[in-house]
Amino acid sequence: MKHGFLLVLLLTALCNASSETEKALDLTYEKAISMALGKNFQIQVQQFNPKIARAAQMTASGQFDPLVSMSYTYSQSQAVQVATVGGGSDVFLNQTGGLVNSSVTGLTPWGLTYNFNASSTQAGNNQSTADLYTTFGGLNITQPLLRGFGTDVNLAQIRIARADYSISEWQLRQQVIDVVTQTIVVYNDLHFAMGNLDVERRSKALAEQLYKDNQQRRDIGVMADLDVLQAKSDVANREERVLVAERLVDDNQNFLKQLVTDEISNFLFTTVHIAPPPLMPPNYQIDEKRDLAAALELRPDFRQALLDLQKRQINVVFRRNAALPQLDLLASFGLNGIDTNLVNSVTNLQHGNNYAWTAGGSFSFPIPNRVARGQLDQAKLESARALIDLKRLEQQIIVNVDNAAGQVHTTRKRIDATLAARELAEETLEAAQKRLDDGKSTTFEVLQFQRDLATAQIAEIQAMTDYNKSLAQYARETGTTLEKAGITVQPVNKNFTKDEHKKPDRNANVTQ
Repeated sequence: MKHGFLLVLLLTALCNASSETEKALDLTYEKAISMALGKNFQIQVQQFNPKIARAAQMTASGQFDPLVSMSYTYSQSQAVQVATVGGGSDVFLNQTGGLVNSSVTGLTPWGLTYNFNASSTQAGNNQSTADLYTTFGGLNITQPLLRGFGTDVNLAQIRIARADYSISEWQLRQQVIDVVTQTIVVYNDLHFAMGNLDVERRSKALAEQLYKDNQQRRDIGVMADLDVLQAKSDVANREERVLVAERLVDDNQNFLKQLVTDEISNFLFTTVHIAPPPLMPPNYQIDEKRDLAAALELRPDFRQALLDLQKRQINVVFRRNAALPQLDLLASFGLNGIDTNLVNSVTNLQHGNNYAWTAGGSFSFPIPNRVARGQLDQAKLESARALIDLKRLEQQIIVNVDNAAGQVHTTRKRIDATLAARELAEETLEAAQKRLDDGKSTTFEVLQFQRDLATAQIAEIQAMTDYNKSLAQYARETGTTLEKAGITVQPVNKNFTKDEHKKPDRNANVTQ
């Protein structure tokens, strides 16, 4: 019984393995990119950063939110006056009271702080016949004249938070560009690996056919054993090259599956079928001058460096203001209303007879003010460093764009050169084969020409692969990857869109 159960489990496992091996993942260029965008973990993590930066921007803006507060206090006290030496009864005093207080405090972008306060106090005791109500309404303001004055200072944190939000958007864009570029490179590498495997198999088939032909020639006595051994040895060598080529295909399939899915374990036994990647027409030209200008507008690293410099400059302004003396203008004005009736005490405020006001100023300055001066010097140096780093990055972009353009031109020429070399190799092998059939050539020469043909065929496939990869790298260097792929990054609304012929993925909005 136990052995029967194990047999059932084994058959089930074999059936599952068989069903797994039957799975296939059919991909096109566009579908692979779309799946990579929807499944990439790094993009999913990066998506949170703009939202976090947006929340930080809201936090920075909250410093101008007015604070409303209200309170109520009830109090009671009693006292007994002891009788004097001359006689008389003890005096008992019982006092009660209630205080209602409300206020609104806040800060304005110019640095002015305000406090509007309104209160009403009820006081009574057992010695009087009526309670006394005192109502107050007043405003206190403090306006900095030096340190803390102006929008450049008080809006600094909001502007820095806004720059951080823009930086997070460019970081997300950079991540998407990297994923798209990586997908294009891996897709083309897989296409090359498949083409390379096909060439190696055909090369092996040629060697096997030559080996069979040589055996027949030896059997009829027109060829020596050495020629048969040479052909047989070459078959073995080409079998080894086929095995290496098959391993290269499997590796690149796994690399691509890792990019396009977040459930790699379900695809371990899946065969990937890919359509040939598109090849730019022979007359395709790149405009390096135009694309260089685009790079300074679209490259995420350059835009981040600009925003970082902007943050440093904002900090310099803030620290320069913080190094000034503290000189504040102080003012307050209030009205009082007193009556035995609460309503009347409030109404008395309108008459303005009972008022109080103050005006003045305050001054403070630390000597020698080393903290503020040190922070200002540090901010200036950081800003100068960021400016130099921006110039360095700009120079690097110019060099990288020029080098990438050179690679595009070179690989385009390599396609033409390898095409001609492959055609010549085919003609040479055909001629050598005829000479061998006529007894005018040797097996060694034919085998060498077969290897030359395989090398030329692989070089042609490699040139086309390198051309596509150089175009992807050129687009990355110029920051135009997303525009050329038809992708729009939308960080707040789930980050990006992509053109494809299927239902939109759960992590992307797909539009044309």
